[in-house]
Amino acid sequence: MSKSLTVGLLAIQFGLALFVVAIGAGERGGQRTGLIVGTVTIDEDDVPEMQMVDVTADQGVCGAEVEDQVAVVDPSGGVANAVIIVSGAPWGDIKPVPVINNVGCYFVPRVQVAATRSVITLTSEDDILHTTHAYDDRQRTLFNIAIPVPGLKIERPLRRPGPVRIECDSHRWMRGWVYVTDDIGVVTGRDGRFELSGISPGSYELTVWHERFEGQGKRVTVSAGSTAEASFSLR
Repeated sequence: MSKSLTVGLLAIQFGLALFVVAIGAGERGGQRTGLIVGTVTIDEDDVPEMQMVDVTADQGVCGAEVEDQVAVVDPSGGVANAVIIVSGAPWGDIKPVPVINNVGCYFVPRVQVAATRSVITLTSEDDILHTTHAYDDRQRTLFNIAIPVPGLKIERPLRRPGPVRIECDSHRWMRGWVYVTDDIGVVTGRDGRFELSGISPGSYELTVWHERFEGQGKRVTVSAGSTAEASFSLR
């Protein structure tokens, strides 16, 4: 099995774990809830080809090249790693458990959501020096943690809402994102699909964020025991 496929499978497994954590039970605060589903896509004519980046350090661990995962799009145009936020629907008691892992010289997962004021765990499986350098949306350093050995775990708070960019100062091609939010959010899978459950009945503005593409928000109405649909086309 190739390194890139292994990393991809780990990312999928990790993403599924976060998805399970984020799912509400069908009731919230004693109130029946609804579901929001949809897909994030780009036009099939605009689907970018996967690009490779030459590795300039630690090739014994990282390999000769790595995938540039800034735009992961399936053949039908489904966009992975897009963040959907339900504005006005705050997190309940069940929140994602954010973790940034270093696996094969990638940040895993590439993109995740976290609740404001949660604590993120930084760790690594690579037997080389990595740094987890986090910048907020004002380009200010939130933390910069060296992880010299595999298995080390360090925790840091995420106090401010917004996209947090993660880079490794030792391996400049490495990048990840943590979207910190007061409201419920989810990250699309490799086919561009998303599902948000445990949403209280009401009308909400859905916003979409992606590190490369842009899109417009959508208004949806959620009813108890029903499924609302909202899909996004990015450019």
